[in-house]
Amino acid sequence: MAELAQRRSVGLSNPGAWIGHVLDGERLFGFVLVAPAIIYIVLLVGYPFAIALWFTVSNATTAHPIAEFTGLTNLLAVWDDDIFRRALANTFIFTLTSQALQMILGTGLAFLLLKQFRGRRFVRGLLMIPFTIPIAIGAMAWTWMLNPTYSVINWIGVHAGLFTQGPNWLGEEYPAMISIILVNVWRNLPFSAVVLTAGISAVPQEILEAANLDGANWWVRWRKVIVPIIAPILYIALLFSLVFTFTDMTVVWLMTRGNPVGATHVIASYAFQTGVVAGSLGRGATMSLFLFPVLLVGALLLLRNLKARTID
Repeated sequence: MAELAQRRSVGLSNPGAWIGHVLDGERLFGFVLVAPAIIYIVLLVGYPFAIALWFTVSNATTAHPIAEFTGLTNLLAVWDDDIFRRALANTFIFTLTSQALQMILGTGLAFLLLKQFRGRRFVRGLLMIPFTIPIAIGAMAWTWMLNPTYSVINWIGVHAGLFTQGPNWLGEEYPAMISIILVNVWRNLPFSAVVLTAGISAVPQEILEAANLDGANWWVRWRKVIVPIIAPILYIALLFSLVFTFTDMTVVWLMTRGNPVGATHVIASYAFQTGVVAGSLGRGATMSLFLFPVLLVGALLLLRNLKARTID
């Protein structure tokens, strides 16, 4: 009791010393260090997420944001929407195809950039241009290049004998989908190439030389030696890239706005059009959160697999 009274008297007479004494405890000091991150998550992530959850079970609109509870009405209405089901399929096609192309082309670019050749720094600088310029400028340039009347791509194709008349890239269903996928790959390819370049360059050359002496060809060295070593880098990069692509609508909205006739909508763009442009906050929030369970489970599986590889 005497010691406690002494601590209280010290705290009253010298608050700085009392705070320093309190922070000497590792447990409390740890909470103090993570408090800013917790506050950030609660205010800027948790609160909007809670509002979005409320919107999904209410009839909120931009005209009447104070809404009534409606249960699963929004979910049933969204699932009965043909454009939404098309947007759901487009989201998986858009994301998985983009990721596959980024991994294949990024791997090739990574091995190319690791070779010694004249002008390698200049090539690396050019590679970063799609990732550094504003996406609005890039999308505008691609929209002009894919214009049915003034398309430089169609002009080259016609004069090269690839086709007699170029397609309407952004005005027809399948060409438009192919176009936004390729533009998204062009935009994100530098990220994949840089991550893979950094990972491959970290592999000890002695291991690669030993595998080469054992007769392992390029594919065996990549699959059996390089990938297991750089797996943590690949998994984290893949996780971020998948989440960002699944929830991204920038390329789609800037180039097609989901046209023709909703054929190129992804969930993010259709949720934006429904919730913000059309004003139906409840249905828009339902669409935007539709993939949350899928992304959560996928992220947990990737992280669990990464942890197992790290332990091994």
